[in-house]
Amino acid sequence: MKHPIRLFALLLVLAFVAGCGTAPPAAPQEPAAADAPAAATSAPEAPAADEPPPLRIVTSFQIDSLDPIEQGFWMPEFGVGELMMQFRADGQHYPWLLESLEQIDETTWELRLREGITFQNGAPLDAAALAALINRQMELSSAAQSNFAEGTSAAAITDLVVTLDTAEPNTAVIPALADEAVFPVYDVTAVEATGENFDQLIGSGIYTGPYSVVSLDDQEMALERYENYWQGRPALPGVSVRFVTDPQARILAVQNDEADIALYPPTAAKPVVDAQDGIYFNYGTPSTGGFRMVLNIKEPPFDDIAVRQAIIRAINYEELANDVMDGIFGVATGYYPPFFSFAVQNQATDVAAARQLLDEAGWTLGVDGVRMKAGEPLNVILLIYPQQPDLAPMSEAIQAQLAELGFAVEIRSVDSINDAMASADEPWHAGLVSAGSVTFGGAPEPVLRRYFATGGDRNYADYSNPAIDALTEELSQTFDTERRQAILAELQRLKIEEEPYQFFVSFHTGRVIVNERYRDYQPGFALYHVSYETRPTE
Repeated sequence: MKHPIRLFALLLVLAFVAGCGTAPPAAPQEPAAADAPAAATSAPEAPAADEPPPLRIVTSFQIDSLDPIEQGFWMPEFGVGELMMQFRADGQHYPWLLESLEQIDETTWELRLREGITFQNGAPLDAAALAALINRQMELSSAAQSNFAEGTSAAAITDLVVTLDTAEPNTAVIPALADEAVFPVYDVTAVEATGENFDQLIGSGIYTGPYSVVSLDDQEMALERYENYWQGRPALPGVSVRFVTDPQARILAVQNDEADIALYPPTAAKPVVDAQDGIYFNYGTPSTGGFRMVLNIKEPPFDDIAVRQAIIRAINYEELANDVMDGIFGVATGYYPPFFSFAVQNQATDVAAARQLLDEAGWTLGVDGVRMKAGEPLNVILLIYPQQPDLAPMSEAIQAQLAELGFAVEIRSVDSINDAMASADEPWHAGLVSAGSVTFGGAPEPVLRRYFATGGDRNYADYSNPAIDALTEELSQTFDTERRQAILAELQRLKIEEEPYQFFVSFHTGRVIVNERYRDYQPGFALYHVSYETRPTE
């Protein structure tokens, strides 16, 4: 028999430690949300007797407004907005609002819309509306500007056909059209009519998805069914999305039947949730990201390439994923998750090879079990951050694994790990961050430029490898599939085998906590939590 008191005990532990959908993506940020579930401030109308009640979701991130430039990326996640293309768990891209996409030449693309799509306010999504959206995003959105060269523009050619001129060759066009932050499709005319009074957009139906926003405050976003949705009648009368920062409160909301689905549960919750009747910890949907380890190559000991090559072989990735994370995480077998066709599985535990590398580099084992070289111990300050509670057990396991090879690892938790690694004043040797291997739309090039290219904004230790720089630029201009595969394979060899600097220690999988009504609900790939087909388990 399962006992509720065990869940309460787990929540006390989580409080001490802490200090996704059926179909058709969120920059990490700490929301100023409620600490416990609040009563819905405005829910959709009560359902008819023969249909399910509105879906109730609790999430850790707050949606601040309906400003489509700053907050539009949330809308595809909850069935409000849609994208031109969709990135799926097989690593491929599929038309969504588009019927087809054709590359005319190196800088010209033809986008053909599906017929009969309207915004929730009844206005048609035609070529003129889509071209206006693309041009407005290029003018105002930093995400669009970072994906496309200056001068990129769109023009309506017929009622349903738009030409996109990228100004210069851009191999990441298709992933950008599938990226929630780049081109979330909305009604430009309706948005511009409100000036910057974004409160007026509530209830104005500026998106094309199955559910429209009827209210939004700092506690909740309430959605109702869009009856004229182009794919068919949505399964639910509405959706309530409540903003609850505290993970314990989200779990209790499901347990107490105040919510159906809790997003972003900590991994540590699984054993006790599994011991409860009527509440389920569902997981396993693949992810493009994971916990990335960044090495400070400007300082000893990781200025020694042998130490970098050794640590990538010393970590036991299967133990981290299967034992420490209870099988919820995926085993890191390379820089990219294995569902990508271009992924090379060249990362594996080899403790004997790690020891040999350290021995040959002159790192000798001391009587205290810590290696030394030229009088300096093999000390490592490893940074983590409290916003990711899974990093506590993950880092402690890595600390123990590396101790067996003579590393002395000190774990430090910092409030802003990106700021800490970018600061010249914060001492650190390695950092663990949650990050993607590709963009939300599935493009490798922008991530390579940020993390590995000389001068990249997430290149925290001034790593510079001319071969990687050249290959990244070639990849950004190469459309031939076979050549792209070869470039990506060589990049993975350089990053993992020859001159490692950043690598993944585990891959995330989607996870949610659900009640009996949604017991078969699975987390959505690329953060698609709600689609028009989402419904309770039969």
